[in-house]
Amino acid sequence: MKNLCYSLLLCGIALLWVPAAYGQDITIRRVTDRVITLSMSNLSMHTNVTVIETQKGLVCIETEFVPSVMKTIKEAAEKELGRNDWAYVINTHSHLHHAKGNAAFPETPIIGPNKTMMDWFKSTLSSKEGRRAYCDYSGVTYGIKALRQNLAQARLTAVQKEELRRRLRFCYAIQKEIMDGFEVRNPTIAYREGQELDLGDTHLQLFYWGDGINHSSIFVYVLEDKMLVGMGMGQQGWIESPAEEVNLEGFRHAISMFEKLSDKKFPIDFMIEVHSPEIHRSRQRFQYSHTYYQKLLDNLTQAQEDGLSLQQAKAKFPYSKEPAAMRRYFYRPENVSERHLKTIDRIWELLQNRGSSHSVAHNH
Repeated sequence: MKNLCYSLLLCGIALLWVPAAYGQDITIRRVTDRVITLSMSNLSMHTNVTVIETQKGLVCIETEFVPSVMKTIKEAAEKELGRNDWAYVINTHSHLHHAKGNAAFPETPIIGPNKTMMDWFKSTLSSKEGRRAYCDYSGVTYGIKALRQNLAQARLTAVQKEELRRRLRFCYAIQKEIMDGFEVRNPTIAYREGQELDLGDTHLQLFYWGDGINHSSIFVYVLEDKMLVGMGMGQQGWIESPAEEVNLEGFRHAISMFEKLSDKKFPIDFMIEVHSPEIHRSRQRFQYSHTYYQKLLDNLTQAQEDGLSLQQAKAKFPYSKEPAAMRRYFYRPENVSERHLKTIDRIWELLQNRGSSHSVAHNH
């Protein structure tokens, strides 16, 4: 979580963090009769923790970046809903700041990334060097440095100094939690083993996304509310290259998921994006992404069959030839062309390594 404490550095911010978080630090939003989202209102990176009420228990989607923060959010959810019967925890993908707080649920079944990935998380915390690196990654180290620099300013009032000291105590508390080490739980149910959850009055469908393109490994679909929860649904302005560890089959599967979620026959009334405070309804992200990757894969497949070199393919398929509406959507001019070329490099490599005779498999 980059620059976690950035919003805590400015003297004018009213929200205060203290070592023991209180209920007023949590923003709770009622989305439907059965769904709420919770977020720590004074962290700089907005992260939605989604909680779903069902006949068979509560379901929590995402678990923040350390157990203490997740524990505070968990307690706020229990107070808001008047129950604590947790049925499942779902970590949708393998980013550290979405899964490392899952030990706040010591007994609850966890649906999440494979054990190898979670063991990698644990190895990060197994050494002092790794824990220090996580302090850096989460923004805590920078937060402490900046807060101390601000406290040294001569013109601060007594009230401003006390605010900064409280924020500094929070950063020190998180730093201590990380440096002392904490438990990260392995999933008890792998993604492919938990594709549908029957929770009585509520049914969840887990669409396996893989690591082909998007950061999210699954999307969670609440059938009764026609609601989708995951990452990368409403964000504009970036093109993601296929992950280094993915194979051609995984890339094709990811494209097929873009196609599935673009199809108006698949009902989606609204979407909860992990890092967005807004509720999203537009499917443009899926539609443009499917068109972009499918077209690029087809073009590069044909280029290799025609005997073109990689450089010739890059010259033939520049980003400037993409439709204007799509270029406006992927709007970051400072690096979007560079990302496009990187994506060509990666797809070209996938086609060379695994063959290029099959088109994308549709509607997995």
